[in-house]
This record gives sequence, C-alpha cells and structure tokens, in this order.
Amino acid sequence: MRLRHPLEPCRRLLVVVVCLATAPHGLPAADRVPSPRSESRPLDRNLVLVTFDDLRYDTPGFNGGPARTPNMDRLAAAATVFRSAMTTVGLCSPARATLFTGRYGHQTGLDDNCLTWHSRLIGLDASETTLIEWSHRAGYFVGYFGKWHLGPAGPYARGVDCPVVKAQPKRPWRPFRKPRKFQTIRRYYEPGRTFKEKPEYYGTRPGRFEDTAEFKYSQQAIRFLEQVSQQKRPFVLFLNYNAPHPPYVVPAPFNTIYSADRVSLPKNFLHRSDDKPRYQNDVLWYWHDVGHLTEQDWRRMRAHYYGFVTLADQAVGLVLRRLDELGLSDRTMVILVGDQGSMLGEHGLYDKGPYCYEELMRIPLVIRVPGERPGVVGRHVSIVDINQTVVDWLGLKPDPAPRFSRSLLPLVRCEPDAWSEEPDVAFYRHEWYNGSWYGIRAVRTPQWKYCWNPVGIDELYDLRHDPGEMINRINDSAAAPPRRRLQCLLLSHMKETGDPAARRFAEEAGLAKPIQRQADPARSSRQPAPLEWPLSGHAVEGTRVAQQ
Repeated sequence: MRLRHPLEPCRRLLVVVVCLATAPHGLPAADRVPSPRSESRPLDRNLVLVTFDDLRYDTPGFNGGPARTPNMDRLAAAATVFRSAMTTVGLCSPARATLFTGRYGHQTGLDDNCLTWHSRLIGLDASETTLIEWSHRAGYFVGYFGKWHLGPAGPYARGVDCPVVKAQPKRPWRPFRKPRKFQTIRRYYEPGRTFKEKPEYYGTRPGRFEDTAEFKYSQQAIRFLEQVSQQKRPFVLFLNYNAPHPPYVVPAPFNTIYSADRVSLPKNFLHRSDDKPRYQNDVLWYWHDVGHLTEQDWRRMRAHYYGFVTLADQAVGLVLRRLDELGLSDRTMVILVGDQGSMLGEHGLYDKGPYCYEELMRIPLVIRVPGERPGVVGRHVSIVDINQTVVDWLGLKPDPAPRFSRSLLPLVRCEPDAWSEEPDVAFYRHEWYNGSWYGIRAVRTPQWKYCWNPVGIDELYDLRHDPGEMINRINDSAAAPPRRRLQCLLLSHMKETGDPAARRFAEEAGLAKPIQRQADPARSSRQPAPLEWPLSGHAVEGTRVAQQ
C-alpha cells in the first residue's frame, strides 16, 4: 500500500512518505482512501514508456539526487514515485527483455547482452512475444524510437507501426572479436603523460544538444505524437534513450554545469576487501580497466555523468511538454524507468558487471496515471512488474507463456490492501556477462541482501547498518537466521519460476541433499545414477523445508 499526499505541480522535491509493505503496519482502512478509477475503455487510453540506459536511482532530483532534472521532477510531483524499485538483472539486453516480456532470462533464453564480444546470443527469440506485439494486436498505433538491444531484426519484426530504429544485418559484427579499445587504454599508463579528458570514461563531444541522439529520439517521438493526435488514434509510444550510458561524453554546457571539485564521493568509494568475489574487479570490458584513474578523474567522471542525466532530462522534457500541448496527457499513462544503474567508483567499479550492489540493482521508477493522486511507494517492486502494469492499463492479451509480473496499478491507486499478500522482497540475477558465466542469484528485503555466487564467495549485507555494502556477513554466526531466511525465500522463488539453478542452489545452501535412485542393473556401472529433485512436494517455510 502507499500513503497519499497533495503536491504542488511545480514542486521539485516530493515529500517522502514511506509506504509500509504489509497491512498490519499500515494505516487503518478508513485512512486509506483510493482515488476514483477511470471508467474509460482501454482503447481510450494511451501509453508513453520512457526507458533510460544506466540511470541510477540516487541521481535524479525527484529522488533527492545531485543532478538537476526539472522535467522529471515535474512529472514525479504529479505521479507515483517508487523508492525501492529494482531491476532483475544489471545488464541491458536481459533487463529490457524482462520488461517487454514479463519473463526472466532463464525463461526467455535471453540472459546475456546480445552480439557483444564472447556472448553466445543473437537476440530475443521470435517466439517470445512482447508488449509490442500485444499492443499492435489490440489495435494500438505503436511507435518505437531509440535503443533496442534485443537482436538484429529490431522492432520492425514485432509489429511496430512507426519505427525509426533500422534493422541491423544478420551478422552486424563477428562475435568473439576482442574490441580494439582494450589496446587504447594502455596509453593512460604511459609515464609522464597527462590527459585533460579520458574519452572512454568522460569527455566533451563537439556540437550542441540538438546534435545528440537524445534530441533526435525526442523529435521523432514528438512527430509521432503529432501524427496520432491528428488521427485521434489510441497509441503506445516506446521511447528509449541511450543516456546516461558510459562513456560520459557530452556536449557543452553539460560538460561543465557540475564542478568536479564539488562532487562528493561515497563512503564505499574504491572500497575493496578479501571477503568479496575476486572476479568483481576483473577487466571484463575495456573501460573496466580503472587502475589509471585518479581521484580527480573519478570526480570528473561523476560530474559528466550528472551532466548526461541533465541532458536526458532536457530531452524527455521536450516530449512531455508536447504531450501536454496536444491535449493527450489526460488519457496517457507515462512511465519513466531506468533499465539498471551503474557504478561510479563504488567498490572500485565502473559501469556494470557480475554483482548485485545497490548502485546497480536499484532503479528510478515514476508512473503517472491520469486521474490518480501523486504519492510515494516505499515497498519493493521490480522492473518485471511494469509489464503487467501496461497490460492492465491498455487491456492487452499476452500470449499464454508463464509470466511473473504483477500490476503496479493497485499501488498507484492506493486500493485497500493493495499487494498485502505480496512479500516486501525483490529478486535479482546475473547469469552471464558478455559470454562469461557467473550464475548469480540475489534476494533483497528492506534490511538484508543475500547474494549467491556459484563461482565465488556468497555475500550477505545488513543494508540498514551498512548501506554501502562494505561488510560481508556471510560467515557471521550472528547473521545466520536472516541468511537462512533469505536463502529459503530465494529457493522458493527459483522453484516457482522454474529456475534450472534451483537444484544446485538448494544443495550448496544446505537446504537439500542429492538423492540417488536405487541401482538399476540395466544401467552401466560407468554411468552415474541421475539425481532426483529433492524438494518436489515440499514448501519452503521459515528457516526449514516443511513437508506439505
């Protein structure tokens, strides 16, 4: 549930009211008054879904961040802001596939970036349908502009009526070819050389705001809105900005509006310890080689990142303003979301990789529904839940494949007992990174986060007392009860979603033991007996496995 509060339309910052997860801790029913629902038919409704690439939850102004984002703030002041929204995976292709399909990577088969270095994946399989196909079939006029990252066919093959993203060739580049920029980083280690900027990390690009891809995508979206307004057609607009994905190379004035000398660094800046998986600091992509970066480099990088966020805000502001001018806002749900966060020196990391730190896992999420009052939701929600939210708003009919998405509309509408049966928890995974397997599974509650690392030490963090995740308490006997509770929650989720790693996790976590069948004389003595899934017919309950 959530608490409602009035907000002035021009207020930049929201009054933060933490929404509690369960009914016993919430307000009495009389104090939770839902706003009236719209009685319009689904085809009287529209959607604008805006995704940002690598936008951290703690950077925009509406979340109290250091970046100036007046347009996002204005929207947030009239919308529902989700303070504990999480991505399901800190990687572009699988996160976007989850959003569009409502299914996890182990279900769709897209659990890595597409066509990137050692990645084995070409794109999302055509049998996995998305919000695009469902919207097209329901009669909506569908526009898609900006980043795709789900395969060479692009949104053309999925029923987009007004696409600008051109289909890539079937073999856009040779997989397994090491990017040349691995070599260019070496110059930063040459003794005696100094650099005003490091373009693989931060820098100034020539031209103006009007020369950026973000401005171009906004103009394409505006032309789309003008077209549908003239035709009076119900529409779905997917607008996908590249910003603020690294490297943070931006035109003036966005390169200088934030002073590097005034940038504050977090407590976990460059923090490393021996009680974390060692592969976290491997150079998995050329700009992960950060040994040459000075403290001033990191400050400049953050300043450029904030500038990139402000640039993205200016771009989306053009679209939101035109939406209002055309009189479409009163029938259009607007969603702003980041696909995942990004590391800016926390734990000595840059960009993203196989880990589940807050800076990567948490994402900003804002949903404005016509006729609904603004508010703040403090409980856990996930990027996968956007899928069912759109389905419910537009009245779509997804294909019958199992989906694990929950509608956020009851929370937005502050319906009585909204999500009261749902645990306040979020799940995360990081199966592959550009062709390297890690198999990470994680679960987060308001206080604790547990991360299972099949190829490294597991992690357990007390988020209330250690928000920077610097102290791994996985071997702390005092933290054994929450660790076991989180392991049971994670195993239950893995079983429910058909995660093939569930058996291995159960055995490694000590929640089950391999059970061998009786010896079969017909089988060769050289062939091992198959393992049975030991938790079939059982339910995870508390800290033990209970027979149903």
